[in-house]
Amino acid sequence: MSHQHEYKDEDTEATITSDLLPVPLNWKVLIKPNQAKTKTEGGLILTAQSKDNEDYLIASGKVAAMGDLAYRDRDTGISWKTNAIPRVGDRVTYGKYAGQKITVNGVKFLLLNDDEITSILQEGTDIMAYVT
Repeated sequence: MSHQHEYKDEDTEATITSDLLPVPLNWKVLIKPNQAKTKTEGGLILTAQSKDNEDYLIASGKVAAMGDLAYRDRDTGISWKTNAIPRVGDRVTYGKYAGQKITVNGVKFLLLNDDEITSILQEGTDIMAYVT
């Protein structure tokens, strides 16, 4: 029996457990994206531009599910020969406009192709927006 995870949407406070998630097909990867802050720690509501900047710079999230062909050769089905393959539960980065945005039982997810994931974040690594 696998361990069940719970995913929460910070905006709507909706939750969903991993057993209710859609099953990604083929080489798709389901990501629970980190959500950009809408308020400062002091309670000020951030502008749409500030939220957009943070969304862009923190395009990261946690792998919630993977298709059975993810990180396999499209023609042969043989696993890619690399040590850097994300697993369910890993924190990853991806391009801001990558994937298909979906909402499942009120919780936001992103459905990506496996090759749209750009990095695996190591434990203890923080991602945050910066302003120049």
